[in-house]
Amino acid sequence: DVTIKFAHNGNTDPNDPQNVGVDAFKKMVEERSGGDIKVNIYPAGQLGDARTIVESIQMGSLEMGDVENGPMGRFVPEAMLWDLPFIFRDIDHAHAVLDGDVGQQVQKAYLDVGIRHLAYNDGGFRYFTNDERPIEKMADLEGLKIRVMESEVMIDTINAFGASAVPMSFGELYSSLQQGVVDGQENPMNLIYSQRFYEVQKYLSLSGHFYYPRQFIVSENWWQGLSNEHQSIIAKAAKEACDIQRVELASYEKKIRVVLEEKGMLINDVDKTDFIEVAKKEIYPASYAVIGEGDVNKARKLVQDILSTQ
Repeated sequence: DVTIKFAHNGNTDPNDPQNVGVDAFKKMVEERSGGDIKVNIYPAGQLGDARTIVESIQMGSLEMGDVENGPMGRFVPEAMLWDLPFIFRDIDHAHAVLDGDVGQQVQKAYLDVGIRHLAYNDGGFRYFTNDERPIEKMADLEGLKIRVMESEVMIDTINAFGASAVPMSFGELYSSLQQGVVDGQENPMNLIYSQRFYEVQKYLSLSGHFYYPRQFIVSENWWQGLSNEHQSIIAKAAKEACDIQRVELASYEKKIRVVLEEKGMLINDVDKTDFIEVAKKEIYPASYAVIGEGDVNKARKLVQDILSTQ
């Protein structure tokens, strides 16, 4: 018999799309294996933050996780492609890229660091919230301290957009907003809701500046010890569970928007023109060397392939 410890650092709300996806995975794997594979889920950072989860999977002390892209660039430089601002026009474009050639190329790179990448699901588009003013255009970010994930590209981006980026762990964010250590933050709508940021933030601006995938990943060392049949059951269920999660997130976001407005948040659209110009002129070229591990042309081509994907 096989037991999979499956970790993530999302919340514990059973209706959250991440949990809907993870629970679907557990159910499919346990049923299809006739009970030979058992899946134990550890949500809400019980087994550590995102980076710790990835390191545990890499070392083989943890079998599996569903992890956002934030820490991934430290392990697989190409994964930083997904951190680039405005790299995806919309959710359909994101899915076409992730499920296509570029997405698969990035998946393969994980094997070099002892991780098998099974499937992508949606963390969603990220939006600015703050307590000072609505962000209607790029100039409105000037002088605001904005918390970001610990991603090099994300830190550089927020600074280039005119704000001051403050990298800090997700766990410290609510109290930092409450105490005014930072003016604002950026996250997908479901997290703005589940973390109750509406209690300490007045403005939600629909910038959609970053999109971030999450991924179902497993320890490659552990994977090689499984039977072909078990590998096949897990890989197929991972893909199906991630597709379920994507559908869930799309409908969930619509509901959450209404709830956030009821909670008193003021929600506004954003003119993205200046943002996109800065992204393409400054941020993409500055990140090519890191993403391509010194091969600027390789990274430039990957970015061009993403932008031209229909």
